[in-house]
Amino acid sequence: MKDKTHSLGARRWTAIILIGLFGQIAWAIENNYINLWVYSQSHNASHITWMTMASAVVATLTTFFIGALSDKLGKRKIFIALGYSIWGVTVFLFGVMSLANMSGMAGGDLTKGILLVGVMNVVVDCLMTFFGSSANDAAFNAYVTDETNERNRPLVESILSVMPLLSMALMLGVGIILGIPGTQGDTPNDVWANSVAKPWLIFFLIFGVATTLVGVASFFLLPKDHIEPNRDDAYFKHMVKGFFPKTVKANPLLYIALLGFMLFNIGVDSFMPYIMVYMQNLPFMGNNGMDFMLALGIIFGVATLLVLLIGAFLNRIGKMKVLIPAVVMMFLGALGLFLFDSAFAGSVIAGIFLIGGYLIGTASLGAEIRDLTPENDVGAFQSVRMVFVVMIPMIVGSNISLFAFQTPEVLDPSTGAVQKSPDKWMFVVTMVACALTIVPIVWLLIAKKKKNVLAEVESTQDKVE
Repeated sequence: MKDKTHSLGARRWTAIILIGLFGQIAWAIENNYINLWVYSQSHNASHITWMTMASAVVATLTTFFIGALSDKLGKRKIFIALGYSIWGVTVFLFGVMSLANMSGMAGGDLTKGILLVGVMNVVVDCLMTFFGSSANDAAFNAYVTDETNERNRPLVESILSVMPLLSMALMLGVGIILGIPGTQGDTPNDVWANSVAKPWLIFFLIFGVATTLVGVASFFLLPKDHIEPNRDDAYFKHMVKGFFPKTVKANPLLYIALLGFMLFNIGVDSFMPYIMVYMQNLPFMGNNGMDFMLALGIIFGVATLLVLLIGAFLNRIGKMKVLIPAVVMMFLGALGLFLFDSAFAGSVIAGIFLIGGYLIGTASLGAEIRDLTPENDVGAFQSVRMVFVVMIPMIVGSNISLFAFQTPEVLDPSTGAVQKSPDKWMFVVTMVACALTIVPIVWLLIAKKKKNVLAEVESTQDKVE
């Protein structure tokens, strides 16, 4: 293993920023923009939940196999470069799964076409997730842990945490140029769906090609792998090593941090899959979608600047010291969005608190988990991270919110399709999750303090002896 006291250098920084940004562009498409896309073609929020759950399961299973395999082979580069190259192709496939194409497959039956929109986009989502998780969740996350240390991780994690917002802002700009997103129409009729299908197709093509090009560039940009292949465990044993009771017992702080991250992300995933549809449907977001885009631009821009400012000093401040304030900040943002759902300024200010708290909390928890991850099993522990941080939150958070929606279901008389729209009640789920998150965070702080005290006592005894 290379000495991790080295500075990252220009080449590694370029790789982390470029691969991190375009990975988050692809994930933002998968987590947010395809939700807008599918909703524009079907007007059924249940399709969003299907995609969220299926993606979470596929991502986790993929990370199990690929994370452990990258450890066993001592390879990260090939999984990142090849995975990104194919990942971009799958991004483009979403644009083909339009209502017009799906209705054509169903013999012109619009109701069956709406159902196929959900089914086929779930299938493509799973395919995209396999390559994305191989390249990003398993290999790139392990690569970042390999290449960073406790000194530079807070800054790296802060920069990576704002990548989702930068990617969404970039896609928002492209969407404005292409004429999306706009208002969503009243019913999932074929005239409306067809009118937005072409700009969406171009949208997916642009970012699919860009992701593939980053994959190709990664073959040349990433330095040669320097990690040692793990020969200690059999492949399948290594794959599930992070779930053995003895592993948990040997790394208690890591699993307390993962528990906190799980509860925190349940709060995040209770609103994140639906937030863009929700904001777009607010009654005051008119003006051909310009108010919607202005609101997102302000929220994303201010939250990004805030996180970058804090991230630059996170190592000095201490990542654990900002964690509880970040959770409180997200709680207040959710409360504000619940209360001010009819006021533009109130929603924007609350949105800044919500997204800012989410990003600061993610950066802090992400850096802490990297610090606590066993160095020789970095790839294998990505699957543990995925179960706690991605799969459980995405399934639990999105489904509780879907259940909590109070907007009456509307039966469209022209198609017979049942519509269900995200509403402000998802923020109640966020607030409850934030409150629960405080418990493991306090537990972690106490456990770390106790460990440090014991270490000081042992050090003093050694000196006396």
